[in-house]
Amino acid sequence: MKGRPQSVNYSPKEFQELSREERVLRGRISTLKKMIQRREDKIDELMKPVLKKKSEVNSLKEELGELKTQIKELGVEFPTFRVEEFPTKGKYYVRGVWYVKGIKKQKYLGSTIQIRKELKIKVDDETKGLSKFELDKIEEHFLPQLQLNFWEKEYEEFKKDK
Repeated sequence: MKGRPQSVNYSPKEFQELSREERVLRGRISTLKKMIQRREDKIDELMKPVLKKKSEVNSLKEELGELKTQIKELGVEFPTFRVEEFPTKGKYYVRGVWYVKGIKKQKYLGSTIQIRKELKIKVDDETKGLSKFELDKIEEHFLPQLQLNFWEKEYEEFKKDK
């Protein structure tokens, strides 16, 4: 006999005694159960790579936590970087700012007009200052550059101390 195994074993006589409506309903229930089971099996199959990636992410997060703990134990401080706007002679300029051992460090990034051109930010009035959204976008864009600048300077100071 081909097909799936029967969950209920009706004899032909018993099945014929069921009303047509009940036979249709039982058939639909059976079909829906099969469809649900197939889809659940497909979901389980598709979830395997996702669960594998999640476990990889969790192990990486654990490793990151361990590194952060080691860094704290060594006493190394990571500065927080921010971008600020400052006016000079009626024009606005932008600089990256961070603090190392309580000392303010900064890097000039350019005028607001130059930065808006570089990041392709369109504004009605170029002479106005930057909005919070623009500052966030600028910080996101320049953060790697600021971090690299920080590490280069820290490495230079480290080499001088040795």
